[in-house]
Amino acid sequence: MSEWSPPTLSRGQLAGIIVALLAVSAYSLVIVQQLLLVVVPAAALLAVYLTWRFIVAVEAIADALQRIADHKTEE
Repeated sequence: MSEWSPPTLSRGQLAGIIVALLAVSAYSLVIVQQLLLVVVPAAALLAVYLTWRFIVAVEAIADALQRIADHKTEE
């Protein structure tokens, strides 16, 4: 298995996401004047983030099971 995935976003990634969401928010509220255009990208980002966290959790479980299996074979 590869190295452990970081459980948190880096500052650069978080800043990029916030800037992009603010840009979409400004565009949708000022130019298009539709609030729904803010909700859809925010919901998509939330779905991607939750999927990423789920994958990290499954990876941690698999890593722990691998360590348990390795420990049992050493005995």
